[in-house]
Amino acid sequence: MTKERKINISMDTVKRNGRDVSVLNIGKKEIGYIEPDGVKFNAVAVDTDLSQDFKTEDEAVNFLIANYHLHQA
Repeated sequence: MTKERKINISMDTVKRNGRDVSVLNIGKKEIGYIEPDGVKFNAVAVDTDLSQDFKTEDEAVNFLIANYHLHQA
């Protein structure tokens, strides 16, 4: 049986290259950011440099969290 761990995920809006982006952090570690691009949301995972477009911000958040868990050491 595995233990259930609770993690704190925060999303903050910051300016990068003159544009507002939403940065996702788990604890103090940045896992990625989401940049609005017209009607799409571009999610960029920091450690793997994966980038993908999504229709909603929620889909982009789920992608970043899943990617983090997949590549977590």
